[in-house]
Amino acid sequence: MKKQKARYSARLLQQTKPTKKTYFLLFLESMTDCFLNIFAIKTGLPRQTLPVPVIFFRYFIPVFLGALPYPAAAQSPCLAGRLAERNAMRFPQLAQKRQLLHKEMEPAGIPCNTAPRTVVTIPVVVHVLYKEAQENISDGQIFSQIAVLNQDFRKLNANANTVPPPFVPFAADVELEFCLAGRDPSGQLTNGITRRQTDWSNIGDLTAPDGRPRIHYAELGGTDAWDTEHYLNIWIGSIGGGALGSASFPGAAPPEEDGVIIDPRYFGAIGQVTAPHHLGRTATHEIGHYFNLNHIWGGDSNSCDDDDDVSDTPVQRSAYLGCPAFPQMSCGHSAMFMNFMDYTDDACMSLFTLGQKARMRAALTTARPGLMGNTVCSSTAVQESPERAGFHLTPNPSRDELWIHLKETPTLPAQITIYDVSGKVWATQAARESTASIRMDISALPNGFYLAALTSGASYAVRPFIRSF
Repeated sequence: MKKQKARYSARLLQQTKPTKKTYFLLFLESMTDCFLNIFAIKTGLPRQTLPVPVIFFRYFIPVFLGALPYPAAAQSPCLAGRLAERNAMRFPQLAQKRQLLHKEMEPAGIPCNTAPRTVVTIPVVVHVLYKEAQENISDGQIFSQIAVLNQDFRKLNANANTVPPPFVPFAADVELEFCLAGRDPSGQLTNGITRRQTDWSNIGDLTAPDGRPRIHYAELGGTDAWDTEHYLNIWIGSIGGGALGSASFPGAAPPEEDGVIIDPRYFGAIGQVTAPHHLGRTATHEIGHYFNLNHIWGGDSNSCDDDDDVSDTPVQRSAYLGCPAFPQMSCGHSAMFMNFMDYTDDACMSLFTLGQKARMRAALTTARPGLMGNTVCSSTAVQESPERAGFHLTPNPSRDELWIHLKETPTLPAQITIYDVSGKVWATQAARESTASIRMDISALPNGFYLAALTSGASYAVRPFIRSF
């Protein structure tokens, strides 16, 4: 138990910037050890033979500490690892298939090729499963998530300039883009979104008696997958226990269950989203798993001997939570806690590395080649990468006014809406047919991170900006 206690204490200090609460809890734990030592001396009993009630008192403290919501969550925010283990038990043949895929993917991803590659657009279908009305997220919230993915996977995210200097040379444009599918598997036109009301609460992590996840099967209250060889399927459904989402690694799930699951509170950057995971980074993280990325610390052994199998991510003992100050030392060097594959808050995630890019591109070409080519994007929303989006913002950061510069004449009706990260609307302004630039007064906005959303006819695009004095 001493080893477990020391390991927990080190993790408590490592995972976040220590607070008074952190030090108090560790002090309380240490005091119980002192109490037991004094009790053993006074009674003349060896510590290991102390009465059961005394031993219980000593070990109640670590259990109490481990159950606290901060700094460690009651349940892992990401269930991808657990999902892979569960599927390996349900389908033992998948383990062998995944090993064969690994052998194919490894040469394709090494060495890291930093030369530009062809940008690949991934067709996405979003299946919304809801029991309560607030779980039936809006099209706008879904569009905002696609916009975030296109920023994060192209190194165009608004906070890309916050990557600490030692890690800047490793930050990568993954050259993957995403769009809602424009045609379904039968060739019919679609907006890439399906919706279904279900009778099941927490369907995102609910299994039927036969072991099948309900969310993946219409007959069990969920929605059947579209052809998983040619579409990235994302299921939106509530998940209990504090988890944010999960994903299937290449070859780690049967085709009917291959894809990503995300709780509606952590999908997108506007609408029904919940801080601190309210900027769309849960989908970025889970899609990393979908393209074969491990957590940056590797497995859950809490050991510096573990690794994520990526050469340019530093070895890290365990996950980081919250928004730590840089640097944080782990395994003898600075941890890359701002990586999209860690557990930090959305606002503090900012990069994939070149090695992670190589690994993802290898997964795409060897394990998920059907996603490439012949992509038909939905015409109901502007979902291009930010560098080709229908407008840009200046200045950014802004102080008192924000200019929205349109790249083409808007389709009426058109308007700009300013949201904060909670989804609250701060300002709206209509655009006229002859408008090339729109000026918006933002002097009343508090300092912070905002989203400017352009609605033009049936199209929708989102760009982030920062309001600062």
